[in-house]
Amino acid sequence: MSFGINQGKDPLDFEDASQGKRFIAISIDWAIAWSTATLLTPNIIPENSFSTLLVFYIQVLLVTYFLQSSMGQFLVGVKVIDKNNYGRIGFKRTLIRTTLIILVLPAVFTKESEPYHNILTNSRAIRI
Repeated sequence: MSFGINQGKDPLDFEDASQGKRFIAISIDWAIAWSTATLLTPNIIPENSFSTLLVFYIQVLLVTYFLQSSMGQFLVGVKVIDKNNYGRIGFKRTLIRTTLIILVLPAVFTKESEPYHNILTNSRAIRI
């Protein structure tokens, strides 16, 4: 099974991921990060209120960069693509996007219901 974009499909036909799928995906990501942080503290990472956030940030950043979706997005069928060429968004924009996500920017939408972290990184979350 290929996780890439379906080559036979017109990129304009890709449907944006619903807010429900995005919420479920970020909830799954947070649960995975919390579980991982619980296993790693206090031996590997310091036990404090930011340990889960740190694990969440690293996990979402790396997995999104390599798979074009976080683990939660992968499980619910969402992929992050470049708005212009429908390919990868690259490490720099993945870093910026993940930073904006931990600053709770996904909760801020434009009038067209597009999250600001997608606008600022010229990315798009689509259903796969």
